[in-house]
Amino acid sequence: MRRTWHVLGALGLVTALAYAGDTADPVSVPGRPVPLSAESMRVMADRSCERPPGYVLGTRQRVRDFVVEAGVTTGQMIVCTVHGDGFAVSKGEAGAPGTRYVAGRTGLVWDGGSLEVGRVATEVAVLEFVLPGGEVFKAELHGEVFVCALPGVITAVRIRAYDAAGHLLRDAVI
Repeated sequence: MRRTWHVLGALGLVTALAYAGDTADPVSVPGRPVPLSAESMRVMADRSCERPPGYVLGTRQRVRDFVVEAGVTTGQMIVCTVHGDGFAVSKGEAGAPGTRYVAGRTGLVWDGGSLEVGRVATEVAVLEFVLPGGEVFKAELHGEVFVCALPGVITAVRIRAYDAAGHLLRDAVI
């Protein structure tokens, strides 16, 4: 009989811990944003972002307190930001970059930084942003979309685009 109570007590403790772990609120840690799964971000973007015919997703990621989705069609680059309060969609005419290799730069700005999003040619393997002080930041490339987080608000920035062999394709201020 005594063994039965030990087993039941242990089972009750394990059940309570499992329930507490399953229902714990991740927001309970002050100052830390709630992590979003890729599926959660997709659902948020599906509800809010316009995707015209021929749309090809470049990237979808969480940046600060919003989700950014960027993609392209034949003649457009589309950037959609989804916030807790709503969403915003930016569309720009940005056809295939061709020999310019980079086209359609959009900056998403917040206090102390910005996120540069744009269209890049498929030949580009590395894209660098060079700030006026000489600091270099590498952009993330996602198919025909680039994303680069920069400190401060940048109105004009120098870019350098390289191919897979390391040859400079373009060095310009955009």
